[in-house]
Amino acid sequence: MLRYLIIESKNEIKSDEQMIVSIFSEFINFDRIETEQKAIHLYYQQETDVSFLDIILNMMSDTLSDLRIYVSFQFDNEFDLNTHKDFIQRKLQMIPFNKYVYLDDKVILKALLDKVDSEMKKFIFRKYLNDSVMQESIKIYLESNQNMSLAAKKLYVHRNTLIQRLDKFHQTTGFDVRVFSDAYLIYHLMK
Repeated sequence: MLRYLIIESKNEIKSDEQMIVSIFSEFINFDRIETEQKAIHLYYQQETDVSFLDIILNMMSDTLSDLRIYVSFQFDNEFDLNTHKDFIQRKLQMIPFNKYVYLDDKVILKALLDKVDSEMKKFIFRKYLNDSVMQESIKIYLESNQNMSLAAKKLYVHRNTLIQRLDKFHQTTGFDVRVFSDAYLIYHLMK
C-alpha cells in the first residue's frame, strides 16, 4: 500500500530539508522524496505505528520553526496517490497554517465541513461513492443511533454482515463509523 507525508513550513524549507528527511528516515524507508519551495513530500509503503504528531512537535521545538504535517491514508496505485496528493494540496491552502500541526483526511474534512463538494466526497468515499448498498447500510446504522442489532433488523441482514460492511468501509476509507467523530463526518457527507 502506498502512502505519503507532506511536511509544510511557513518559510522556505530547503534549509531544513536534510534534517527533516534524516529524522523521518529513522522511522520510515522512503521510496521517493520531492521538495517544493515550502513543502517536502515523502513517499513510503510500509505500515507504521509512529506518532507523526510527536515527531513534528519535537522538530518544531528543536528548530524553532513553524511546521505542519499531512499524513495520507493508503492507496493501491500511484495514479490514485498522485490524484489525491493534488487534491489535498488544494485543500491545505484553504486551511490556515497555524490552525493545525497534524492533518489527515479526518482533520481536513472537519476543518472544511462547510465547504464539502463532490470532489471531496469522491476522495473520502473512494470506491463506495456510488455503492448504494454500502451507503444505505451506513445511513441506517447511523440513524439507528449506531445500534448494530437494530440497524441489521432494519436492513434485513445478519448482524455479522453489517459488521463486515462497516469493517470494509473502514479499511478502504480510514473512517470508522462506529466512532462518533467519524460517524458525524460521514453522516454529514451523506446528506
